[in-house]
Amino acid sequence: MSAEKRLITVYGATGTQGGAVVRSLLTNPSFRVRGTTRNPSSEKAKALAALGVEVVQAEGFDAESMKNAFEGSWGVFVNTDSNDLVSKPSP
Repeated sequence: MSAEKRLITVYGATGTQGGAVVRSLLTNPSFRVRGTTRNPSSEKAKALAALGVEVVQAEGFDAESMKNAFEGSWGVFVNTDSNDLVSKPSP
C-alpha cells in the first residue's frame, strides 16, 4: 500500500525562484504540487498545469485567496521580494 502524496504549495510558481522549486518538486514522486499565481491564464501558468501542477489564483495582499491557496498543504514554499516598496516601512 503506497502512502498518499503530500501536497506542497509554491507561492509565485510562475516566477524564477518559484518555478525552480516547482520543477524540482515534480521530480519527487512523494509530492503533489500546487502553484499560486496572480494570473492562471498566463502562458507560464498553463505550462505548469500541463506538467501536472495544480495552478490556483492567489494574490499576496489578499488574505482570503492565500488562505484558500494553502488549504490542505503539507508544506509551502514562499519567497518574497524584499525590494518591493510595499513591504518597506514608511520613514
